[in-house]
Amino acid sequence: MPKVKSLLKRIEVQVVKTKRTCKNSRTKMTTGEKCLVVWNAPRDYKPYCKEIALKMIKSAREKLDIIESKLEE
Repeated sequence: MPKVKSLLKRIEVQVVKTKRTCKNSRTKMTTGEKCLVVWNAPRDYKPYCKEIALKMIKSAREKLDIIESKLEE
């Protein structure tokens, strides 16, 4: 059986070790906070604060539901 390609980029939840800034809201994240990290390449990543990450996930879920329902028609 062929390998199924993932629709997602490399993403992970990290705990902030040094100060980071959310790439969307410019919110300052402090040590110990959780953030979502989206990797574009080995040294190219963008951190997003928890609030923005949850909005991104909700939006992606809604879009995937629409795509899935269109495929199942």
